[in-house]
Amino acid sequence: MADYLLTIASVRAKSTPIFQLALEDDLTNFDSHFDDASKLDSCLDFIVSLINRDFGKDYNSIPPHGRWQHLEAGGVSRVTKLVTKWHKNRVDQLEITRRLIDLFVVSVFLDAGAGDIWKFTEVNEDGTSTSYGRSEGLAVASYYMFAGGGMANDDVSDVVNAKKLFSITVEQMKSWLQIDSANTMTGFEGRVELLRSLSQSLWRNGEIFGGEGDSDNNRPGNIVDYLIKKCGGTTIDMTDLWDALMTGFNSIWKSRLVIEGKSLGDAWYCQSAAKVSSKKLGIKLEDLKETDKIVPFHKLTQWLTYSLLIPLKKYGNFSVRNEELLTGLPEYRNGGLLIDFGLLSIKPEALTRGMSLGKEIPFYKPDDDLIVEWRSCTVGFLDYILPLVNEKLGIKGSSEELVLPQLIEAGSWKAGREIAAKKRPSTKGPPIGLDSDGTVF
Repeated sequence: MADYLLTIASVRAKSTPIFQLALEDDLTNFDSHFDDASKLDSCLDFIVSLINRDFGKDYNSIPPHGRWQHLEAGGVSRVTKLVTKWHKNRVDQLEITRRLIDLFVVSVFLDAGAGDIWKFTEVNEDGTSTSYGRSEGLAVASYYMFAGGGMANDDVSDVVNAKKLFSITVEQMKSWLQIDSANTMTGFEGRVELLRSLSQSLWRNGEIFGGEGDSDNNRPGNIVDYLIKKCGGTTIDMTDLWDALMTGFNSIWKSRLVIEGKSLGDAWYCQSAAKVSSKKLGIKLEDLKETDKIVPFHKLTQWLTYSLLIPLKKYGNFSVRNEELLTGLPEYRNGGLLIDFGLLSIKPEALTRGMSLGKEIPFYKPDDDLIVEWRSCTVGFLDYILPLVNEKLGIKGSSEELVLPQLIEAGSWKAGREIAAKKRPSTKGPPIGLDSDGTVF
């Protein structure tokens, strides 16, 4: 059963019944208000308004959710310019795919909540400067780390190299991320540890990330060659890509839950999961197996998978079956919609617990039952609203019907950010705070 909790299929299977508890107002930490149709309508209308504002009626032009868009924050074609340079230097399409995967892997691993203070300032071509925070700031910073050769040996700058990653120092990271006493980042040292752990995973998993020559030159992009060899070509199943990423990177995550000798990564105990399992299996709570009480999310692996699909398909000419196995991302922008539109409200006892760590908003540790339940509801909620958004857009059942990655990109994630900025203009942060170590959310 522990192996099952590492699969992509387990994420939706374990979270959907918990969202059903939300629809029935039977959650552990939240009161639910889905019986008030006006609250859901307000949320849907807000999402639809943003989609129409940014894309008009050209719904087919909405890209899937992925790191590419963050790397080109502010409308600056950073990645596109890199690819153009590589084409001019006659770099072939598969090597371009490898290099983009190198960049995207590091960028995604750095992409946990950075907090309300930190910004990355970019000097523009005209001499002006632009500051970016949160996901976009981390993306732009990772771009400059990569393009400047900060993760490669001296011979080729535009790659990620296992040995170089391992040698990165705290001071180098502070410089790249522009961190000082006035520009602090939540969970900074956790990110440094993640990059070092990434290098060790590249070394350990030579079958997936190894190439010709020294293992010090193992790189994320070599997963391209592994997939071609394993699948006999460029037609792959989502489970093949997922298994490669989970095998290759699961050891990176801090040891949290270990069941049956398996480190489960981004998976957590949840009282509502136990409640669901008890009812489904017809046994008492105390008789449940440990795995029956756990909800997996694997958010960063899913975010990475969404991001890698773009270069794999666009430059590697891969065809990927069963993409729909991926879920909506259980993070605070998507999940913030549930709180900020009043669909869920924190129960008094849980609120008191959270306010003991926070001042203006409640704060919780990543393993707090409230956070786990909130994330579970987020997964189910995004599945729930997808057909409703398509219906409001008037495209349900048509060739323009949005798929889940498009809803997240153009609608839910952006809506979560914009409603947060309206409700909390001083921080623009989420309605619930996470006491993060830089490796979750």
